[in-house]
This record gives sequence, C-alpha cells and structure tokens, in this order.
Amino acid sequence: MARFAYFSDVDNITVQLGVVSTMPNQEFKKRWPSVKGLKDDGFSMRVGRPVEGGDWLPVTRQIERKANPSMHECNAKCLNGSHNGKCECKCNGRNHGRGLFTNLIAA
Repeated sequence: MARFAYFSDVDNITVQLGVVSTMPNQEFKKRWPSVKGLKDDGFSMRVGRPVEGGDWLPVTRQIERKANPSMHECNAKCLNGSHNGKCECKCNGRNHGRGLFTNLIAA
C-alpha cells in the first residue's frame, strides 16, 4: 500500500506537512497570490499544517512513497523528478522534485 508525503515549498523553504485539507480557490489565491499549489478539484486547493505545528501552508508537492523503498542516496533523478512522482530515497520524499523549486539544501 502506498503512502503519501506532502510538502510546501514557499520562499525557498521546504516544510513537510502532516494534516492535509482543502481551501476554496478564492481564499487560496488571496493568501498566496504567487504560489501554484496542488488542486484538489475545480473548486479547491490542497493546504496542510506543518508536522512541527503552525498555520496552514499551500501543498506544492505530493510524493508517493513505495511500499518497499530501496532507501538509496538522493541523486539527480530524485531532485529533478516529478513534483508528484514516486520516491524511494533516504530523504523520504523531502528532496524529490525539489530541483524544480530550489537548490538542494541538506535535509
């Protein structure tokens, strides 16, 4: 069974999100006008609360973790992978697709 990890990449800071919910499109655009988040449906966008606690943040990446990951070191394939792809690296999805948003920062 696949598990999903959700991340918010805003202002070159990556935050792992725990609780994920939805927010109406208009409210999302008002709070984060320049952020392209993940759509939930035609009327709402996905948002989440940081694992460490805090206010809602936009979900910019959804990474599927394989059931039996190889746990290899992150490489260019991981960093430049799809922002909604599958990951089996040691980073648990934290760096997957991150090359689209920012340079690699030690996890």
